Amino acid sequence: MAERDTQTERRSHAETETAPPVATETAPVSSAAPLPSTHGPSASDRAFGPQTGGPEIEATPEALGKHTADGMKKANVEPGSGGQNDINHGIHYWYNYQRQCEDSGHPEMWKDEYRHGHTQAGQFVQPHQKNAFMDWELKKGQSASQGIKDWLSGATIAECLSTVIALEIDTLRASIGDKKFDKMFGSADAKEDAAIPADHRMHVRAGIQGTPVANYMKATTVAQEAAAKGGEFGTVEPAQLDKDLIPGQWYYFYNHPKYLLKHPGGAWQGENALYMGKNEAGERLWSGLGATATEDAMTDEMVRAYNSPRNDYDHRMLKEQGIETGEGKYSDPLYDPKAGSFPETVTKQEILKSQPYSIGGATRKGGFLATAGEELDAKKVKDTRDKE
Repeated sequence: MAERDTQTERRSHAETETAPPVATETAPVSSAAPLPSTHGPSASDRAFGPQTGGPEIEATPEALGKHTADGMKKANVEPGSGGQNDINHGIHYWYNYQRQCEDSGHPEMWKDEYRHGHTQAGQFVQPHQKNAFMDWELKKGQSASQGIKDWLSGATIAECLSTVIALEIDTLRASIGDKKFDKMFGSADAKEDAAIPADHRMHVRAGIQGTPVANYMKATTVAQEAAAKGGEFGTVEPAQLDKDLIPGQWYYFYNHPKYLLKHPGGAWQGENALYMGKNEAGERLWSGLGATATEDAMTDEMVRAYNSPRNDYDHRMLKEQGIETGEGKYSDPLYDPKAGSFPETVTKQEILKSQPYSIGGATRKGGFLATAGEELDAKKVKDTRDKE
């Protein structure tokens, strides 16, 4: 599935077809409340309030993070209004949505092209319409603010990367207000929309570049210090995580670096996850689309995903790429289970202690990737919010 290089883009997570992640949150999350403003209403606040398209939240790191974290909780806990087989609301992985269509008695609602992304929000060009994996482009003459709200309301077929980016986009929208957001990224007002450069029109995609938040993200303090100490796979002490993490910050967990050799069908290569605070036991909680867990439980989930056998979609991808040629033969021996190029099963420690390994130009190392930490830049957001 889509990935970023470690400096500019974020990796995509898609779980196994047969074993979706299990939500393991068992205690309330303690997230920080927005800090009160000490400077009075901003210029944009004075001009218009939330009811008339103005800002809905403060432009502080805590408020921005809380809005993003709350969005992920809603995506996981309240994906729709009709239960697990709700096929008209919420955000779904493609294999879950296919099964939900069948279980609800509407198999005709599933289309194979949805594997590349789909939304019932009518404001977007669908990914399959432009052969762009997990890339939704806002149509001309459409409101960007309403579009991102409707994308999140669903039904949308996506994965964890595009979902996190959509949540970051919605947080930017809430912090600068619908009016300003539309003027910048797509408007239902024809004159206003015509003034928006084509490369500024809103995209929601499995990658930051070309989206409204591309120029608003920054590395977290943890990411900066980890990179300074050890490069791409640098680490920080747990005490520093406890000190510097803010709920809503965005990080990444890697599976075993050879995971895609065993499961080339877009499996659990990793998880884009938001920090959600601590549970009552004092354990750090992380949440990605479909999975809320402690760090240990997140790694356990990856062990289970790695150790599961190849499924039909793995074989389909190998055949479509010309790697599995039939009768148990492979054009590339790296993907042949008999060649010994990847372990059949792994343990938690084997994931955490793995050495970096490159597949298709991307280098991976198992476990929590501290250097991936990103968050919305509160100063840039506030400057945009206050600019007349």
